[in-house]
Amino acid sequence: MNATLVMDVESKETIFFDPGDEIEKILEIANHENMNITRLIATHCHVDHIAGANIAKEKLGLPLEICPLGKDLLGNVGPIAAAFGYSVSEIKEGGYLNEEDIIKIGKTEFTILHCPGHSPDSLCFYSEGVLIGGDVIFRGSLGRTDLPGGSTEQLMISITEKIYPLPDGTTIYPGHGPETELGREKRENPYLNGTVKLA
Repeated sequence: MNATLVMDVESKETIFFDPGDEIEKILEIANHENMNITRLIATHCHVDHIAGANIAKEKLGLPLEICPLGKDLLGNVGPIAAAFGYSVSEIKEGGYLNEEDIIKIGKTEFTILHCPGHSPDSLCFYSEGVLIGGDVIFRGSLGRTDLPGGSTEQLMISITEKIYPLPDGTTIYPGHGPETELGREKRENPYLNGTVKLA
């Protein structure tokens, strides 16, 4: 799982997306780069993206911001985590983010896109050719839809209606695997170019 730090270069204000694991290591990187982390945000509330949230909250003194539709997932994080071999104590949300809200760090603004399908609460964050994409699109693949609340049809609608209108040169930083570019995925991703049809 990819945690992502996004910094406004001028102000050094930074968003920490998806505090899933290795929190101490991530904060060491942030300190080395003189980042001032001012927001802690989950792209969605699957356990691999939030397992380290309590440590991050404590270290940073920040609330965890989520989509309101992730509240139930967050509330059941203990039993869900145990099923995947994690030990996670209760995590409390500290604020809600909704579609078309604007997130600001310094002079940089991110627009929120609600992109359900992988998870009902999946959010993507777009700013000037950069998309923090969570588990919606990966390089050569898509987010899985076989988990509770997942929907292949809904995922494809999210991609075509919310992601496709963005510039093809948009760099996507996904929740798993390497970064990619929207135009590349339109051309080469078998789930998007018609090579593989999702049932």
